[in-house]
Amino acid sequence: MAELIDRKDVEILKRLKVDSRTPMGSIGNKLNISKATVSRRVARMEDENIIRKYSMDVDLTSIGIMKSLVMIQVVGTPTAVIIDQLRDYEEIGGIYKTFGDHNIICEIYTKNVDEIYEMIQSKLLKMPSVRNVEVDVLIGEETLNENADLKLYEKGLKE
Repeated sequence: MAELIDRKDVEILKRLKVDSRTPMGSIGNKLNISKATVSRRVARMEDENIIRKYSMDVDLTSIGIMKSLVMIQVVGTPTAVIIDQLRDYEEIGGIYKTFGDHNIICEIYTKNVDEIYEMIQSKLLKMPSVRNVEVDVLIGEETLNENADLKLYEKGLKE
């Protein structure tokens, strides 16, 4: 398999994942390459859809928002059909198709446990092909290995 990105690209990505507002010149200085080279590499990775978006991290609990993961088991209907139906619910921020005990995992945002319970009862469990729904309310997040994904890729690069 051809390498999609090299070690310099990986280093650029690591720095941007930590803070996507890091100036290109600052990254270049740390990697001993020019700001223009960093900019060209970033532009190429954007064009190749390796970098798909830039985002920010908001402390939702500080503004009274609760995040839950809701696992859904689907029977008798293609998962894509259920996902299309779930798009109508503004509480759902993201959907993951999974391989395992559940077919779909949703990130759902509510103000409290009563709202997530109401959504599950009045919306999700009313869908004909939904057989089981489990919920985990997230109460904290801790990064254990920053850039674990990129470090794994990096291990496979040739010297």
